[in-house]
Amino acid sequence: MTDQSQSTDLPLTGIRVIDFSGVQAGPACSQMLAWFGADLLKVERVNGGDVTRHQLRDIPDADALYFTMLNSNKRSLAINTKTPEGKEVMEKLIGEADVLVENFAPGAMDRMGLPWEHIQELNPRLIYGSVKGFNDDSPWSDIKVYENVAQAAGGAASTTGFWDGPPTVSAAALGDSNTGMHLLIGILTALLARERTGKGQKVSVSMQDAVLNLCRVKLRDQQRLEKVGYLEEYPQYP
Repeated sequence: MTDQSQSTDLPLTGIRVIDFSGVQAGPACSQMLAWFGADLLKVERVNGGDVTRHQLRDIPDADALYFTMLNSNKRSLAINTKTPEGKEVMEKLIGEADVLVENFAPGAMDRMGLPWEHIQELNPRLIYGSVKGFNDDSPWSDIKVYENVAQAAGGAASTTGFWDGPPTVSAAALGDSNTGMHLLIGILTALLARERTGKGQKVSVSMQDAVLNLCRVKLRDQQRLEKVGYLEEYPQYP
């Protein structure tokens, strides 16, 4: 992983971010923060680190491109938060940070002893960015979600493919990287709000909601189908 020097004229210079996320949605968000000048510390597992270090490798015994393409411009630290010593280190980092990004399974942060309420006590100015599959009000809020599920639940898959075939997942990371970009917007907004109030806040984004947001025009098409029965602009018409 590269540790590139940060230019002092970048907009997020001086902002300290803990990247407590893995795979794609969280790292995509935190990588953009790093590119804008933030100081990124990626916290990984002591056993193997981020799972994408070893996934989809093309070179044996090297970090996979999947990992390096999402984690450039970050420093890395392995911490076992299940030990008292590891949790103490994590709490100290949280106390000194401006932003924390996580995309663990629902309830994982609570089980670590790091619920939002405790994080607020450690650092009232911290912006806590969280990615989950579904929002807190969803009946599926306790489900861990990956790309295919997000595209299906958000409606994108049903708009892709052929009339006589099943729904099709697109190649673009509408569930993962798209959700990371939605989270990035929320974090930047929260940082602006902190300039006025001095207080941090929790920013939560669900993968289903982020996919649905990009499918808004397809909701228009569905309404037209229900009203008139056809979409004249598509080659399948009449």
